[in-house]
Amino acid sequence: MTASRLANRLALALVVLIGWASAARAQAIDAQDSEGLRGGWYPWDPYQYLDYGPRVPILTGFDIEIERAIARRLGVQITLPQVAWTEQLAALARGSADIAAGATRTELREDFAYFSKPYRTETDVLVVRAGASEGLPFRTIADMLNTFVKRPFRVGVIWGYVYADPAVNAFIASPANRQLIVPVGNDAQNLENLLAGVIDGFLADHVAATTTAWRRGEGGMIEEHPLRFSTDIHLMLSRKTQTAETLSRLNAAIDDLKRSGEYERIAQVYVLPVLINQTIDQDWFRALGVIGIVAFAVSSVLLAHEGKYTLFGALLFASLPAVGGGVVRDLVLQRYPIAVVRDPSLLLIALATVLVGMLVVRAATALQAASRERYVGAYSALISRAIEVCDAIGLAAFTVTGVVVAMAAGVHPIWLWGPICAVLTSAFGGVLRDLFRHDRVMANLRGELYAEIAAVWGLGFTLFL
Repeated sequence: MTASRLANRLALALVVLIGWASAARAQAIDAQDSEGLRGGWYPWDPYQYLDYGPRVPILTGFDIEIERAIARRLGVQITLPQVAWTEQLAALARGSADIAAGATRTELREDFAYFSKPYRTETDVLVVRAGASEGLPFRTIADMLNTFVKRPFRVGVIWGYVYADPAVNAFIASPANRQLIVPVGNDAQNLENLLAGVIDGFLADHVAATTTAWRRGEGGMIEEHPLRFSTDIHLMLSRKTQTAETLSRLNAAIDDLKRSGEYERIAQVYVLPVLINQTIDQDWFRALGVIGIVAFAVSSVLLAHEGKYTLFGALLFASLPAVGGGVVRDLVLQRYPIAVVRDPSLLLIALATVLVGMLVVRAATALQAASRERYVGAYSALISRAIEVCDAIGLAAFTVTGVVVAMAAGVHPIWLWGPICAVLTSAFGGVLRDLFRHDRVMANLRGELYAEIAAVWGLGFTLFL
């Protein structure tokens, strides 16, 4: 065999080999597309969590829904088993997983993963026990880290998590600070350690920490230090199973997600309610609810007095507008447990108001009778005016609470459900009360505007928020 023929055969073999490799690569990509993307999740509310509704638990969250929306745009399925964050990173590195959400970009991770364009930002905070921030006057990250060393200050962190500032990450990784760092698997464990005194504070994503405390009903036991530091958050694709072309398509899907408005809708469902629920846990919001309950209870006492109802009748009259509208609202929104069940003190406030109100009204009636009825007309006018004023106060207070609860529930579109919940909370209890009136007068459905006022102001407040 001549050298030239040998060279030709070698060249032909090389061409065949290259063609076979290209075909194999194409088949692998096709198979991968048909199988979909392999991801994972770990408890990180509101980004990734199980929603324990009235039926079976459902995997959901901001990051989860973003991944699903992107997968739909890519035309592939995505599988999301529960996997610890550190294991997700290891799986991406070895190629047994394709995608992960909620990632901070680092040089080390870029060795084994592609990073998408940012799809959200993260703001990290130091979470401490309520009242402890006053003793931590630092305003910069450098001062915060120096304070950790000088105190010493035991800091809870999530193992394998990259925080929003490189100096913080370097501090956590330094062997010199090992005695100060308490690593755990998630924010819930950090919160437990903080309240148990195991740590003095923990670093966390602001939204995730707020959500964890709110879900556990421990929001009033902690607070966030004013210092904040932020960074961009990305999706990661495994370099072993994905290509730069897939990354380009994924980035285009993120752009389309934001352009279409779906991104904003997802944020309204999973992020906005958490921030609104911070408001619900505030003292001023609870005070607003108490004002509404007391106002409606007082107006009901006066109506019961006019109709000569018994004490039980007065109690029934008061409970319907005071808490009945909220019960109906929570049932419509499937908001469990219902507010009055979760916090029975709301009903007790209404009942106490009735008891005190009945005593006051009976005393006033006795005084009026003793005055030989010289002021009967003025007394009746005063009662009527007091009913109107109390109903107006209750209507205003419950219009605000109805809108806020609707936003906290994450219902969509909020411009529709905000006014509906305002009407249900403020006016529907009054409708129920009118059904039990002896004269069958549906005051909330006839005569002057009532529920309409709640609807109009509810819409205005919703649009303002």
